[in-house]
Amino acid sequence: MKSKKALLLRYVLQLVSLVSFVLLLANLSYPLGQENLLLQWFSRLDPWLLLSQFRWQQEVPSWVWLPLLTMASTLLWGRIFCGWLCPFGALLALTDKIGRTVFKKLSLTRSKVLQAVQPMRGYWLLFLVIVFVLGSNWVFFLTPFALFSHEIVRVLQGHIPWMLIGITVGTLFFSRLWCSMLCPTGVLLSLAARVRLFRYQIAGNCVHCEKCEGTCSVGAAPLSTGVVKEGCLACGDCQRACPTKAIEWQQSSWRGKNGQFDSDGVVAATKHQEARRQFFKAAFAVVVAVALWKKTVWAADKVLRPPGSLPEPEFTAVCNRCGRCVQVCPSKALRPMPITDGIANFETPYITPRRNRCDLCLACQEVCPTGAIRGVPLEKIRMGKAVIDKPRCIAWNEGKLCFICGEQCPVLAIKGDEHHRPTVLSDKCVGCGSCENACPIDGEAAIRIFPN
Repeated sequence: MKSKKALLLRYVLQLVSLVSFVLLLANLSYPLGQENLLLQWFSRLDPWLLLSQFRWQQEVPSWVWLPLLTMASTLLWGRIFCGWLCPFGALLALTDKIGRTVFKKLSLTRSKVLQAVQPMRGYWLLFLVIVFVLGSNWVFFLTPFALFSHEIVRVLQGHIPWMLIGITVGTLFFSRLWCSMLCPTGVLLSLAARVRLFRYQIAGNCVHCEKCEGTCSVGAAPLSTGVVKEGCLACGDCQRACPTKAIEWQQSSWRGKNGQFDSDGVVAATKHQEARRQFFKAAFAVVVAVALWKKTVWAADKVLRPPGSLPEPEFTAVCNRCGRCVQVCPSKALRPMPITDGIANFETPYITPRRNRCDLCLACQEVCPTGAIRGVPLEKIRMGKAVIDKPRCIAWNEGKLCFICGEQCPVLAIKGDEHHRPTVLSDKCVGCGSCENACPIDGEAAIRIFPN
């Protein structure tokens, strides 16, 4: 791998990935164009999305080859996806470069922090897997495409992207700690990268200057092991920083000169004390995961979900809170739920008909990357049912002529009785909220949508 050509290619791919992802998401609007298709295919490179399909949809999707392509490239070259193609990773790479330029004195601290957290990565992955298996989709919210989408949508909606700010500020001081330790996709690919075919290795005269450790943004430099660790992003910074050109891109050697496995391989603990320590760490991860799951999957009050949504609590388990349905909704009916409604529902989309009604454009179904909002035809949509509060309805209570709710119903599910009072045809009502939104009385509407 020629250093200068590879560096230029990586920069070009990162720039294209970052700019195209932001522009595609910013232009995601109704009616949908090619930007939605491109976003969908781009997002499907993440293997966690395939795991979500297997876990909740029990089917092999037609796009299965995309995440498998990511895994195959990882088995060949390591975390090439994270270091070259991930749009969020590209932003954090730029942030890291700025941090290293502005805060040069923190280079040693960065290296020590990254090395200190490396042993915890496996336990974090174990924690994520357990939470995922138990039925929580918060794992997918932390994946780069979902998290980056969510934060961009927050900006486009005029809100402060708190998580994006926190992660970028953390990157300024601690390099790519998020990519190295916390990103579910990065940690999963790090596991696969343990058996990669090609990697950077020390193949020359190493003088132990430690420049490779100082320049590595994920703490994967080959100084202590002779080969880069599994978290390596294949960026080549260590090779370019080496003054003796001792680091080369080579095919992995499964066994060292003495017939032993490489030092960064999977090595079983031989000491009883170390084995016991690892057991307790793993047990702690399991206990915390189970405790968190019990706190997050409690049954909440039903809310009005987008048309075609899975039933509760399946919806909250599958939705990754990416915010794309919120962004594309032409009537701005979809809004993310606040933290006051519980962490299980936090940031999942819902509708408050009194504020905005659903126009039944079904664009949310097309942009949903996880299948939480299914592609259901309009005639089968049943979001909820309208119920008339007769004591509040001026047609029923005061005998005045009012049929605004019926006039606004797009599916003609409200008709007038012999006294021209509105009545709801429950078998036709889709629960769009047009009637509740249009009700002319002050305060709570006289006709309300109750979720199914």
